[in-house]
Amino acid sequence: MKLRRFIASWLLLIPFVCMGQETDSLTLAQQDSLAITESDDFVKASILVATPSNVLYSCAGHTGIRMQCPHYDLDVVYTYESESVMSHMLTFLMGGLKMGMTSVPTEKMLSGYGSVGRGITEYPLNIPLDKRKILWQYLDGKVAEGMSHSMGSIEKGCAFSTLRAIQTAILPDTLSFGKWDEKFLKKTRRTLLGDRISGFPWNRFVIFSFASTEMDQPCTVINKLLIPADVIDVLSKTKLNGQLLLGPAKIIVSQTVVSKEKIWLTPMMIACFLLLLAVVSCFGLQRTISYIFLALQSAGGFLMVSVLFFSTLPCTGFSWLLIPFNPLPLLFWHWRRWWFLPFGLVCCVWSIVMLAHKENPLVDPAHIVLVFSLAVNYVGQWYQIRKTNQLKQIKR
Repeated sequence: MKLRRFIASWLLLIPFVCMGQETDSLTLAQQDSLAITESDDFVKASILVATPSNVLYSCAGHTGIRMQCPHYDLDVVYTYESESVMSHMLTFLMGGLKMGMTSVPTEKMLSGYGSVGRGITEYPLNIPLDKRKILWQYLDGKVAEGMSHSMGSIEKGCAFSTLRAIQTAILPDTLSFGKWDEKFLKKTRRTLLGDRISGFPWNRFVIFSFASTEMDQPCTVINKLLIPADVIDVLSKTKLNGQLLLGPAKIIVSQTVVSKEKIWLTPMMIACFLLLLAVVSCFGLQRTISYIFLALQSAGGFLMVSVLFFSTLPCTGFSWLLIPFNPLPLLFWHWRRWWFLPFGLVCCVWSIVMLAHKENPLVDPAHIVLVFSLAVNYVGQWYQIRKTNQLKQIKR
């Protein structure tokens, strides 16, 4: 009887013993999970910077933020992109393309850039674990917005979006940028951009052709960080709570294609050739050369006026080039004998004013030569008309 009671009591206790063991296992699992998520290497963050290419919209390079969670085998790059430029070129020129944050598997991004010979350098972000988690949440939120932003602001590029994401994630803390380089204090956004893309003369010429005077206006130093390389230059000296923000650089994809245009037919060479034609027009072939200049000037003028009034691309408002390049010469061609000399003098003065801005150029050097060739051509044409009229009077 006693043996039966003993066995029965143990049978009643077994469920409670097992329940206690399950509770202990669950508690241990929760503690292990908490330890993993609170481990400093649970989430890693870094900035990826791609080298430039000779394509217009990527000649300044590209940047994105890489987020990694080794525990869950997650590794993605968040990058600010736009709809395809090549398949929607007219929409792009009118500023109609949509932009937004996208997430791409890191392996896919590395192989894509490597296949076209562009290199990628990684810079670890030294920010606390809780800030890295917030950064990931912020980036996911931006991806959820989709391609919903227009290209109406210069602050919507990849460099600005990367810097803005970091600044948002570390709030209420702030970045300590330290002492800014002289170039950021003295140079305009146009000059900084022009220096970075100097290896691509045609891209520089096109961008400077449509860049408005907004690029030359004073602004806060932080708003001058248009180029990924400039962002890295600044962030490499930046501190967060006394610690350097960026870790040592690491090349993760080697560059195999030289990121400079090896061409002999540059905008400057064409401008010099047109200047030579303008000089020739002062002595002969006046009509033919004059029509060549009129066609080039009118085509450029109509394009620039169209962009001015109909495009919402950032920084495509008034440009100094609209003074010499506009459709008015074509519209008033019948009365050219009256405006050849005044317009030629205006172009000459314009060239002198542009030459005076050496530290922060307002246009590309090839533009100055082109406009001076217009001045020579129109003054030469005025001289030929005047000379012809004098000969007619003598014959009378």
